[in-house]
Amino acid sequence: MKYVLSLFLILVCMPAHSHTLAPSLLEIKELTNNIFDVLWRTPSSREFQRPQPTLPQSCGTISPLNDRITGSAFEITWQISCPQGLDNQDISIVGLTSSRTAALIKIELADKRSYNQLIRHDDQTFTVPATASTLKSVVQYFLLGIEHILIGLDHLLFVTGLLLLATSWQQLLLTVSAFTIGHSVTLVFVSLGIIPNIAVWVELAIAATILYLAIYLSYGKRHGVHTRWPLIVIFGLIHGLGFATVLKELGLPQTDVVASLVAFNIGIEAGQLLFVVGLGALLKSISMASGRTEWLMRKVAVYTMGGMAVFWCLDRGYGLWVGSQYYW
Repeated sequence: MKYVLSLFLILVCMPAHSHTLAPSLLEIKELTNNIFDVLWRTPSSREFQRPQPTLPQSCGTISPLNDRITGSAFEITWQISCPQGLDNQDISIVGLTSSRTAALIKIELADKRSYNQLIRHDDQTFTVPATASTLKSVVQYFLLGIEHILIGLDHLLFVTGLLLLATSWQQLLLTVSAFTIGHSVTLVFVSLGIIPNIAVWVELAIAATILYLAIYLSYGKRHGVHTRWPLIVIFGLIHGLGFATVLKELGLPQTDVVASLVAFNIGIEAGQLLFVVGLGALLKSISMASGRTEWLMRKVAVYTMGGMAVFWCLDRGYGLWVGSQYYW
């Protein structure tokens, strides 16, 4: 057990980010006659040099730059004039590195066209197309869905807990399906505006679901408690609110709302499936090689889930309390 505790402490002491998908944002909205409002927002971390947007050379600034700090982000707003428009023009984000991998470009034109493009450190230029492409939007949001689930540590820890709950592949399929149904419902309903987005409480609630699952795994089977399917669906509803919050930040193209929403959700499921199959195969191979090693791995996973969940609950709860004191 001392080895389990040592490894657990090492993992907890490592930097813990539940959502590393926090890209910089360049938002460009056309007002009229090739006049655009521009918003540039990037995390205000001192550890890395801030990336910078590069607009087409034909565009000129026509208003002062207003900069401010909003929360943990540095934000600049200004207006530009682009006599040639933005069609077939290049927009770049320079300064992206492997440690700050993404920036999101959102463009809304006066003719109702809209583009959302994720820029990475290995491809930092986006050419604005003259016509919108539904297929391109679908592919983009599918990949965003995969990326979000695979780098969202809190969601991955919860799925790990579901994997540890199951005693067979059939049970695992049913468990993950219950979670999928739950988070798909709230993701769709919030994204379409059917129910409101309560983002301020979502992150804390997600941490609480992980903590509950870690405690359940620690003591539930010892008392012969079976998996609670309705509870997993409810937890899925909560995680779906988290997915919807991210999708709201990314935005949906006005011309392809439903297609992009479905693609994002399918991407989440694809990423989740990749993770479950990979981790499940790893645990299976370990159990075949050594039952003792499998027991150790399961203990490490449960301790990691519990430790991280406690940290997130305290951190996010404190953030909510500070925010409430500010508004009071």
